[in-house]
Amino acid sequence: MWQIRIQYLKYDEWGFMESIKDLGRQVIKNNDKAADTIYQRKPGSAEMVAPVMKQLVMFTELLVQSGKVDASNMERFQKWQTDFGRLAAANEAGDLILAADIIHHDLNKQIEEWIK
Repeated sequence: MWQIRIQYLKYDEWGFMESIKDLGRQVIKNNDKAADTIYQRKPGSAEMVAPVMKQLVMFTELLVQSGKVDASNMERFQKWQTDFGRLAAANEAGDLILAADIIHHDLNKQIEEWIK
């Protein structure tokens, strides 16, 4: 599957951890690959969602640890949690196309917002 390196946490001029930005970009890239594989119905499509979810959990943990999740953006974090729950439900139901849609259209856009 994919490998992600989490390097030491370094802050940029806005106080945002560079590793979260890097991880976010990598997660988006991997999510796009997974969604494309699912959309094209290539072999291994069913196995693509679990690693995506694992990376999303890692990204979420870093967001929380960084202090990026606070009262000012709690509504955005709740949407993130809701979409992650929808992804888990789609995966559980075996609806891979819905899972790919959630990954590609919902979660990737939210990751882009988090790492701005």
